[in-house]
Amino acid sequence: MHALPCARPALITLPVVLLLLTGILPTRTVVGATLVNCYDAQREMVVRTRQEDCQGRAVSDAEAAAIRERRRSYVRDSLEVNSNPRVLGRRLERIGAGFFVDPAGHLLTNAHVVNNCTTITVSRDRGEMAPARPIAVDSRADLALLATDYRPERAAPFMPLDAPLPETVAIVGYPNQGLPPLRPLLTIGTIAPTRLITTPPRTLTLNADIRPGNSGGPVLADDGRVVGVVFAAVDTPAVYEHTGRVVRNIGVSIPNTVTLPFLERHGIGIEETAPSTPPEDMLEYTHAFIARVECWR
Repeated sequence: MHALPCARPALITLPVVLLLLTGILPTRTVVGATLVNCYDAQREMVVRTRQEDCQGRAVSDAEAAAIRERRRSYVRDSLEVNSNPRVLGRRLERIGAGFFVDPAGHLLTNAHVVNNCTTITVSRDRGEMAPARPIAVDSRADLALLATDYRPERAAPFMPLDAPLPETVAIVGYPNQGLPPLRPLLTIGTIAPTRLITTPPRTLTLNADIRPGNSGGPVLADDGRVVGVVFAAVDTPAVYEHTGRVVRNIGVSIPNTVTLPFLERHGIGIEETAPSTPPEDMLEYTHAFIARVECWR
């Protein structure tokens, strides 16, 4: 795996990139198949696929074009809103994601996002920016707890340790789109049933498009509860060199078996109750507790 453009945590001794997954499938040549515009409402995306493989709703070319334009507009807006935040006398070194874990404004992120920063700030999608202070950093687990002046609408709830893991997950963060976005973006993926030989032990392997800016973001089940914290993406060339396998869109997250004891050690009482109804719009749901973390030097 390959590290995001951030410091490499001590936990990782195999080739990973610090920073979610589509399945590792062989390329197939489809001859004579009927292709349709398949609309995935959860991701607000349209893809051309075989009719029998469409897991969403088939739409016309005109409707597909309108959906694609809506998504382009959202991504464009996410790059332009408050697009030039500044801390006087400092240079923006890197960004990551984080999420609030209690009503007092404590925010969880990766240690490698905030290590060796002169100043740390936290931004919300409506343009607010506030300073943050690390109160606990565990470089081996790649977790950091920040104190902020924010008082979130709600804290992110966590999946209990004895609950079964979901198959499909949502990842919310600030993945690089050529420029680092100011507004959060949603990525859908799955939890891989087995760990790759190149991924660290005691981690969750994800089938998802993980990019710089996803580090520290939550991995969420369909019911809105956190099952992991994103921290790395697989270094594809290194996997091929070690195993001869071609893999794409593989990420790694820290599971609750590591995260919850970390929070408990530092006096954070977490919420485990799921929302009364599963979120219909996962991105809108996470606006209450997601934030962008900025490292300045």
